[in-house]
Amino acid sequence: MPDFRTLLCSALIAGTALGGVALAPLAAATSADKPAAQPTVPAPVAEEGKPVAGSDAKTSDHTPTSEKPAPAGEAATPAASAPAGGPPASQPDSAEAELARGAYLATAADCVACHTKPGGKPFAGGLKIATPMGQVVATNITPDPDHGIGRYTEADFENAVRHGVRKDGSYLYPVMPYVSYAGMTDQDVKALYAWFMHAVKPVAEAQEETNLSFPASIRPAMMAWNFIASKETPETGDSSTYDPLRRGRYLANALEHCGTCHTPRNFMLSEKQDHYLAGTSLGAWYAPNITSSKTGGIGSWSEDDLVAYLRTGHVAGRAQAAGPMAEAVEHSTSHLTDADLHALAAFILKVAPMEDEADHTARDAFGKAVNEPDIRTKGPQRIDDLAEMDGPHIYDANCAACHGRDGAGTQDHYVPSLFANSTVGAGRPDNLIMTILKGVDRTAGKEHAFMPGFDGQSNVQRLSDAEIAALVNYVTATFGSGDHHVTPEQVKNLRGDSKPVNAPAKGQ
Repeated sequence: MPDFRTLLCSALIAGTALGGVALAPLAAATSADKPAAQPTVPAPVAEEGKPVAGSDAKTSDHTPTSEKPAPAGEAATPAASAPAGGPPASQPDSAEAELARGAYLATAADCVACHTKPGGKPFAGGLKIATPMGQVVATNITPDPDHGIGRYTEADFENAVRHGVRKDGSYLYPVMPYVSYAGMTDQDVKALYAWFMHAVKPVAEAQEETNLSFPASIRPAMMAWNFIASKETPETGDSSTYDPLRRGRYLANALEHCGTCHTPRNFMLSEKQDHYLAGTSLGAWYAPNITSSKTGGIGSWSEDDLVAYLRTGHVAGRAQAAGPMAEAVEHSTSHLTDADLHALAAFILKVAPMEDEADHTARDAFGKAVNEPDIRTKGPQRIDDLAEMDGPHIYDANCAACHGRDGAGTQDHYVPSLFANSTVGAGRPDNLIMTILKGVDRTAGKEHAFMPGFDGQSNVQRLSDAEIAALVNYVTATFGSGDHHVTPEQVKNLRGDSKPVNAPAKGQ
């Protein structure tokens, strides 16, 4: 997830300041002039959704200039009813087809990720997102009339998802990506609304109200921010009939909202459209550059490589998904149809290349298997021996059993190699540190990937900040982009930044 603490704090301060001058009245007047919310829009929201909101001050269009397309609960598992070519085309007299379409759209928009707390019921809310001014609590978006969105009309639903305004007129905080969802077609919003209202099981479960300190407690401040930060322009027509490039753009920008995590932001927290998908910090994790740059991005990947990554979270010799991206794969992209995966991959690989400040060689191009001598020259270490080990000994004691002393992993690639590995070869060590701290627990289809974490809650081995720093420096120097001279203080900071992030319960 993005660094909501910094993003929300800055947005609220900016919004409050703007709301106090002439801009806020102008925004209010503009809002008053808007027609009643158009009956459309995606993933419901009564509070906050997934990552931070924000587009740029201009409507975004990231389609390559040479190939621009026309402008444009227990519920059944959303992906289960999706046909091979994407959401079913709408049939006016077929309620079943509309519900199937809505189910697929809910999966593509990844609604469950933020509206389901660990161990909670699907879409019943309760997930807490920490900010410096308090915790933002995701709301219940099941069709329960008292605790969810059961009393929402289609227009209310559209207004919340596309414009960030709840049924009661309160403004949502820019944690829910309504600026991206605004790009959905009217038809898809209608289908999504129908699915939530008629296929999701109501959950009569109240969630605590978001109660932030000043100035975050002033929700109207978001009105000014919304006035400045523009949204995706709603697409038109039947999205299931788009040509592949247009379909890929629609998936990337409106539904999967890739830019929400992978595009850096300006001082107003709007996405920098001239740096689309160029990579940015998400707090403890780092969303890498995924433009077509062959050095800083993924320009050396084939379409099939990217499809495999989105479907499974793993591409041998290139990358493995962990952290927020593993969640996106598990809950969303692994359920997309083959046609949609190829459309999404084809579009992303055509995004204009952006060079990276830290990565000057492809992240997966570093290293090779090494012939390290056996350093275990004495008997087993006593459990009461608290002397800190150096990097090679920490690796031997905690990593070599799976990854091998040579770093090659297993022959079936279940345990990935540490060379030709984008996490180890990255110019920033953040994701390697976080993977060691938090581990990997990712399920995509029938494939499950697991690596234990080594943080303070580890059931395997709890490594100190100094030990993790030494291990990271050894791994990157031996198998990756070189010794990054990571300090215990860096590990401590990332360890602290990661504590507030709580992911949805597995399998939900």
